[in-house]
Amino acid sequence: MPSFTRRGSAWGGPGPARDAANDDGTTRSRKRAAIASTSAPPLFVGVDAVTCARNGCVPCRRIVFACAGETTAANARPEACPRWNATGVEGGKRVGLYARRRGRVLTVGDGDFTFSAALARTLGGKTIAATSYESEASLMEIYGKTCLETLRGLKERGVEVAHGVDASELAKTLPERCRKLGPFDAVVWNFPCVARDADGTAQEAALHGVDARSAEELEANRALVERFVAGAAELLAEDGGEIHITHKVGMQGDWNIEKAAASVGASGLVCAGAVVFDRMAYPGYRPRKALVAKSFPVTDARTFVFTNSTNGESVTLQRKSKHVIKVC
Repeated sequence: MPSFTRRGSAWGGPGPARDAANDDGTTRSRKRAAIASTSAPPLFVGVDAVTCARNGCVPCRRIVFACAGETTAANARPEACPRWNATGVEGGKRVGLYARRRGRVLTVGDGDFTFSAALARTLGGKTIAATSYESEASLMEIYGKTCLETLRGLKERGVEVAHGVDASELAKTLPERCRKLGPFDAVVWNFPCVARDADGTAQEAALHGVDARSAEELEANRALVERFVAGAAELLAEDGGEIHITHKVGMQGDWNIEKAAASVGASGLVCAGAVVFDRMAYPGYRPRKALVAKSFPVTDARTFVFTNSTNGESVTLQRKSKHVIKVC
């Protein structure tokens, strides 16, 4: 097993005084955060995943070894993890990176809504807004009865569900009834992607796995992420609101997601770190390709955490956290 130790701070050291001013009027903590945002962000892994791996769980060993650079560990379906059925209990305090005390969450582009459902089962639904780009009719056509049951469960828990929400145009497309649940502690988009083939048919491209293979498509996806970050920043709670973007780091081409906030100059965000994505922490969640029911493996995925905190430190990744361990 790789050896992981807890960090002194989100930046791997003791951390500067928060309010100590420099000659130019900035705080040392803000300047340090700005410097950190221009380099590779710190990498974290969930304590539950490490513990589960040490207890012999094959799926968890796979993701823990992967974050340490090992790719030869055996693999298995998430359902083989004992946490798959043991977590997500109604009325719990925490699911994955999300805690009940910071439960105001907006999810966008959630495919068949199974990620939102995993959150709602534990956190309750009255502070969650779950959205999709597709219409409800399109979702029924793509995912069938299982999606209908998921949506029904969300609504029964009080989740505010909305369709036709463009993550890159949140100011224009997010309904007021969803906005009223904010400002949000976290705005979440898992596996953002613009998929299109030569004649512009997104569904045909997705069926063949054509996701950001060309330079043109890569640029379109980078622009998509930047527009999302800019819009989501306006919906966050002050001083501690976060944007979470989960992405496969091993796919062809580097999206440079950790630099998305820097590209959006006025957002006031910094990338505080990336967390090895632990699908087993979200029972029932099935990542789907754009516009099709086809799933894909996510053992090489990371959740990039952006924060608007004045000291540049993420509440999710704070140095006293009992839920994540710094890898590097």
